[in-house]
Amino acid sequence: MSFNKISTTLGLTLMLLGTAAAPVSAQPRDVSGSTSAELRLDYLGKLLESRSGQRLEKYDHGTTRTKVHALLDQARDAIAAGDEQNADRLTKQALHTIMTAMRGLPEDPEEIARNKARYENLRQGLEKFSLAEASNQERFVGENNAAGKYNQAQVNELLAQADSDAKAGNYEKAVVRLTKAQSIVTSSLQGMLNNKQLEIELDLSTPEKEYAYELRRYQGYEELIPVAIEKKRPSEMAKETMLKLGKKAKWMSEQARGKASQGDYPVAIRMIMDATDVAREALRVAGVTM
Repeated sequence: MSFNKISTTLGLTLMLLGTAAAPVSAQPRDVSGSTSAELRLDYLGKLLESRSGQRLEKYDHGTTRTKVHALLDQARDAIAAGDEQNADRLTKQALHTIMTAMRGLPEDPEEIARNKARYENLRQGLEKFSLAEASNQERFVGENNAAGKYNQAQVNELLAQADSDAKAGNYEKAVVRLTKAQSIVTSSLQGMLNNKQLEIELDLSTPEKEYAYELRRYQGYEELIPVAIEKKRPSEMAKETMLKLGKKAKWMSEQARGKASQGDYPVAIRMIMDATDVAREALRVAGVTM
């Protein structure tokens, strides 16, 4: 049996998952009293072309958009005539009208779907984080081993609240809670990585056990490919390249499993290591280096 001190993928996982963006409110900013009529006109034009503005086409049969367009036309005429006071009044009225209508819009199905996907991704990531923290906490060598501990009760409460929010369909609020929970857990893992020496006992005494280790190592990188795509948001071309490489790595790993099932572990080990290299190449496309 050999004992080796090795680095883990915790650091990479932290880099990919530890910076979840906070949800952005869909409500427009009220600029009615802080800009000129001309700037307000430009802002209103952009607001009408926004996702919420387009959704107003179907809201109240388009009555609000028609009214706002009429007010903007009158405001432009007032500006052309040099009547700044009337232009100011008309643009403020238009802003009040459109913002009131937007606040009354039903929830955007696309936004709900995005928040639901983020909730599910964060939830899965937190489960993996918690398992990683639990399995590695006792392996960190050092006098103050409690330094890496986090408030498990607080995290569990946030998870329960997030799950409750998600069940009620409030995925945006659930994402906020999960982001806070994630920050607590990742801070703990980061502290362990920065201040502790990780020592893992590896039993590589037989080719079969060495293959099992290399297979787990490959699976760790394979699981990070979709995470890297989600968090790094590469271009479509880069994303396509990553998916192709991931597919290639998966095929190679399946060939390795076939060799292992036949008892040819030396060959299987080489093949699964090659699959790992391809998976790492896929991650490098997104700028993730190891």
